[in-house]
Amino acid sequence: MNGIRIALRFGVVAVCVILMKPLSVQAQGVLLPGGGAAHLSMGGASTARPVDAIGALYWNPAAIGRLGRSEVAAGGAIIFPNFYLDSTAPGPSGLRSGRTRSDSGASLTTNLGVVYQPDESPLTLGFGLNTLGGGTVNFPGDANNPILSGIGPLGNVQGPIVSNLLLVQLSPTAAYQITDRLVVGVGPTVSIALSSIDPAFFATPNDPIGAGPGSFPSASHSRPFWGGGFRAGLVYSLTDQLDLGFGFTSPQWFETWKYNARSELGQPRTLTLDVSLPAIYSWGISYRPMEEMLLSADLRYIDYANSDLYGTPIREGGLGWRSIFVASLGGRYQLTEGAALSLGYIYNDNPIRSVGTLFNIQSPLITQHMITVGTTLQLTDAISSSLGYAYGLPNSSIGPLREATGIGVKLESDVHLLTFTMQFRY
Repeated sequence: MNGIRIALRFGVVAVCVILMKPLSVQAQGVLLPGGGAAHLSMGGASTARPVDAIGALYWNPAAIGRLGRSEVAAGGAIIFPNFYLDSTAPGPSGLRSGRTRSDSGASLTTNLGVVYQPDESPLTLGFGLNTLGGGTVNFPGDANNPILSGIGPLGNVQGPIVSNLLLVQLSPTAAYQITDRLVVGVGPTVSIALSSIDPAFFATPNDPIGAGPGSFPSASHSRPFWGGGFRAGLVYSLTDQLDLGFGFTSPQWFETWKYNARSELGQPRTLTLDVSLPAIYSWGISYRPMEEMLLSADLRYIDYANSDLYGTPIREGGLGWRSIFVASLGGRYQLTEGAALSLGYIYNDNPIRSVGTLFNIQSPLITQHMITVGTTLQLTDAISSSLGYAYGLPNSSIGPLREATGIGVKLESDVHLLTFTMQFRY
């Protein structure tokens, strides 16, 4: 009973932290590859067999039926990104060029997973509350960088560029063990987004009397936007050591995003965006060659091309992203009875064909290669703690801007993550 009370108290605290902390985060594109130290240090590979409650709820709702215990896990990451913007533009004395670093600062992500598996029951229940993704870019004005100069190459006032996006998802889940080998799972998802964008490059510039230069409005006055979808999946155990898994997450359909803006003369304007998060198909395999070792691999298809905004063509005001594959590899070894070591690797396709549009400057970049490491320490029979580190290797996107002839842009990024998790078994 004491273990249950501790777990429930910790879960309540974690929920409060998530809901009271409206922080934007840097992510791999829009979606984070995993949550907490135990899950992310395995490369986020958990579709076939998870190592904690957060991972059990992340990609495949059926995976909670393979966790093998009731558990509350709470964790997250502190993220330290580096973003750089280079731009070139023709000028009276030749090409002008500059390089500017985004003052994004450090961000916090939070994850909560609760799994309840009654003794001798084929039904397992779960609840996840996760920072699903998001991003922050904060480029200051820079007279030496054409895109960030006071009057940009489009003839409009541009100056500083900033955007913030936070995505949080609730995922109540149920899994049922149909046979000794097969588990199926299903559950709805409820998502919430907080967003601000300045300048709003997706809108027409303000220039009411045609005297120029115009200025883009700010999409910064809004309320939270709600959306939802569903998830389904299965896990099949070919042998006692080998598991196969499949998880499907539907598109997350959001209400129209509306921002209260103003013109240069102070007249009210309403800006709108149609946004949906992409469908995700996840396949996984997990193999336990010995009791102390677990090897897992996931392959994911993230369908950005068929989502609103991200897949909308640039000529229609969207970002023009393509759909991508993501590969995750993870290994975990129980060094001693009280300590385990995990290693992982993640590869992402880059959904951004080229920078293409000013709007893509306000979107987080894709980290194509990420390496992860972590350790889990058993503190008591019921409590364990995991710590980890992940590094997203440098990556870049290059391209001309559709809005202006002769303007070239290069975006570069790398990211460091310190990850943590506490697990409570009951």
